[in-house]
Amino acid sequence: MFKEDLGIALVQSSVAFVGNTGLTLPMTQQSETIHYLPMSLGRHRSSEVACLIEQSAPELFALMFGSEAVARLTDLVQRSRNRFSHHYVRVAEIDHRVVGMVILVPAISVQDRADYRDGFTITQRIWLKLVHSLLPYVVRHDYPAGTFYIGNLAVAAEYRNQGIGHQLLSQCIAEVKAASSTLFISVDVSNLRAQKLYESLGFKVVGTKTIRLFGTTIGSHILALSILD
Repeated sequence: MFKEDLGIALVQSSVAFVGNTGLTLPMTQQSETIHYLPMSLGRHRSSEVACLIEQSAPELFALMFGSEAVARLTDLVQRSRNRFSHHYVRVAEIDHRVVGMVILVPAISVQDRADYRDGFTITQRIWLKLVHSLLPYVVRHDYPAGTFYIGNLAVAAEYRNQGIGHQLLSQCIAEVKAASSTLFISVDVSNLRAQKLYESLGFKVVGTKTIRLFGTTIGSHILALSILD
């Protein structure tokens, strides 16, 4: 991996793409109907969700898991003690096929890595520990108790630019509103388009974390949406 790729990967733990009850909406450009609902292991394929998670930050996951990224993420999605667990995944589906997903994590679980102890060699665990030790320099991982964090958001290539990502975000906002809490999200400092999208939904920049790495400034803006009423 090139030095520049290492810097990009560290930032891409933030979002890369611009309710317990499901929402059904007709698609504007296709005859298919899209459903928005929490992920279910019995209904949705973990591998489809894992592929979308990998697409949300490919350099980061290549750095973490190498060529086994999708397989590793598939395993983590099926487990319960990590930030990629199915418990935190909300999906957009068409005929049971997952075409979009967002991960909404309670603050208390953002740094939960208990599942990393299973299925990884000692060498792999040491490497993952090193990667996670570097991430706090460019992405915030500590959030107030009782709040929520959007970790990853992705839409399948053939379904982008149709409002699916916007609707997934809106679903997360609705869940947090029901909990009268605060929702956080991170965005690459260079991704002005995504930042404008989040700000259009009510998010405001509350912090920035950057470092100079190999002559390049990398980092993220932290945005928050407070719903305390």
